[in-house]
Amino acid sequence: MPNSKPEFEYVSPTKLRFDPGNPRFYIHTRSGNKLSQEEIQALLEKEPHLALQLVDSFLENGFIDYEPLVVRREGGHYTVVEGNRRLAAIRHILANREKYVQLSSKIKDLENIPVLSFPESRSRKNIKEQRIYLGVRHLFGFRDWPAENKAAFLDSQIKNANDLQRTMKELNIKKTEIARYLIPYRLRKMAANLFERYKDQDFWILGEGLSRAGIKEYLQLDVDQGSLMVRGLNKKNLERLLVFIYGIPSAGGKRTSKRIKETRDLSMLARVLESPKARVVLEGGKTIAEASFFLGTHEENLLRLKQLIRELKMLLNDIIAKQGKVINPVLTQFNRLEEAIKKFLKNVKKTDL
Repeated sequence: MPNSKPEFEYVSPTKLRFDPGNPRFYIHTRSGNKLSQEEIQALLEKEPHLALQLVDSFLENGFIDYEPLVVRREGGHYTVVEGNRRLAAIRHILANREKYVQLSSKIKDLENIPVLSFPESRSRKNIKEQRIYLGVRHLFGFRDWPAENKAAFLDSQIKNANDLQRTMKELNIKKTEIARYLIPYRLRKMAANLFERYKDQDFWILGEGLSRAGIKEYLQLDVDQGSLMVRGLNKKNLERLLVFIYGIPSAGGKRTSKRIKETRDLSMLARVLESPKARVVLEGGKTIAEASFFLGTHEENLLRLKQLIRELKMLLNDIIAKQGKVINPVLTQFNRLEEAIKKFLKNVKKTDL
């Protein structure tokens, strides 16, 4: 009976292949085109992977046996499950021997490197072992993938309610944690045309946004709780939300009208979107701060304005204290502002805010 356990062995790098389906390469294969081995090599040498940073370590220390590449046997070669950057660095060294001729003995040590190889069998048990290995190591382990790559891996593993329950059990993670990655990923797949302008933007800020109830309600997001499949949403509101979060693309690659400057702004955005009046103001082009004045009662807004003035005055006093001298022009302008606001607060009518 063939061995079903992974085995430790030494193999030539010429027998090793990058896996084009590895979630590490997801963002480069969204169009569905499969990367060649040469394209993956070039990709791994550049940012953000920077595999060539490992070259000096290999030339000085060789390959450390206790951290082998993890591979899967496939016919006459092995496909790398874990260790793509290290393989890229070794391939670079072996392809450029003339550059490192003074270290020829070190290079020779790289002609056979240690691997932990899973058998070629595609049995259910074998697939499960590889799946758990990748999940534990990269989803929530010490070799984290970026958030988008985690989402891609989870999407490839979870197609129905049974898959979701299995993944939760195998990896010992909660459904809410899986949902934080999977729902924004699947939302983006459903509305791929709307995301085309934002494909290079931070994936995780959308995931953070969808953890706020007000944003989910604004999108009218319908998710099957058994499989976490996205069944429907309001695409018009999604289009607006993307502008709020990422801005509008303009000439030179810059973006305008971006409402979100940092993650904590998402909570205020959610509150604004929950309020019909504040939402209309935001959709009309105002900032989140401007729209937020329509969240509370008249009295609450007056109190907020007074608090802002107090905080501004304290900040100004701190600046003056640190400068060691009074900044007369600044004080003069601030005092004028304070008097104008006091006059406004005294005369304002309830209908004014």
